[in-house]
Amino acid sequence: MKGENKMKYSQPVVKGERFTKMLPEGTALVLEGGGTRGFYSAGVLDAFMDARIMFPYIIGVSAGSANALSYVSGQKGRNRTIVEKYVSNHRYVSRRNLIKHRSLFGYDFIFKTVPEKHLFWDQEMFEETDINFLTGAIDCETGSTVWFEKKELGNDFLATRASCSVPIGAKIVKHDGLKLLDGGISDPIPIEKSIADGNTFHVIILTQNQGYLKTPFKQKRLLKFMYRKYPNLVEAILKRHEVYNRQLALCENLEREKKALIIRPLKPLSVDRTTRDIEKILKLYDEGQIEGAQAIERLEEYINN
Repeated sequence: MKGENKMKYSQPVVKGERFTKMLPEGTALVLEGGGTRGFYSAGVLDAFMDARIMFPYIIGVSAGSANALSYVSGQKGRNRTIVEKYVSNHRYVSRRNLIKHRSLFGYDFIFKTVPEKHLFWDQEMFEETDINFLTGAIDCETGSTVWFEKKELGNDFLATRASCSVPIGAKIVKHDGLKLLDGGISDPIPIEKSIADGNTFHVIILTQNQGYLKTPFKQKRLLKFMYRKYPNLVEAILKRHEVYNRQLALCENLEREKKALIIRPLKPLSVDRTTRDIEKILKLYDEGQIEGAQAIERLEEYINN
């Protein structure tokens, strides 16, 4: 954000740092969502920033795409400050938001108030980092994923908001002439898109423990009533568990074939997607940072072989 020195923020201004090690072409970072569980991924990304490692290709949906913003801008610890200072605020996530604004997560607070008034966002460094960064959202009309490139995100973060807007718990986002919702509906683990784009090695950050399988959506009547104008969206939500489990199986097969490295929580999760318990989230965040640092050695071994 230009002119940041003339602006007053409630938190110290921390500018982004340049990355010194770009991984080889064909190496992709694939990010699952998961609401506040996604702060595990943010911890992993902080470990990558410690090592000054950047990927030539990053693809994410929902919280995965949101947490990647501070990684691409090189602002280590920015996401941790969000946890420490803002996640417990009812404007970040609460039932009050759902009643007042028809959205559990307060996206105006997250994507406007926080970066403009509280926590400096380094737009210039974000733009300077020369990578392919894709954010996915579902087109409610067609039920298919729409991908937005880094240059299309802009200061309003509308594509990222759309990618994070969970069905029933958030309003449809109108952007670029489209009606959009959570990208995790149609591409919960966007590994297939990464493969289709020609990547040959994938670092995949998941936000569920090993052995997790997604189950069918339970609120079918409410779903069909709320989205009666969008039958393709309803169908995509009802099939989401099948897509997730298929993509998860593909990720695990790729790892067995030495074509992927999966990083996911090793300890049993105590955080769900709307948790506001700061102590629990920070423990998950720190776990991600520790396991991200441990994964770097394995990553370099895979790439160099």
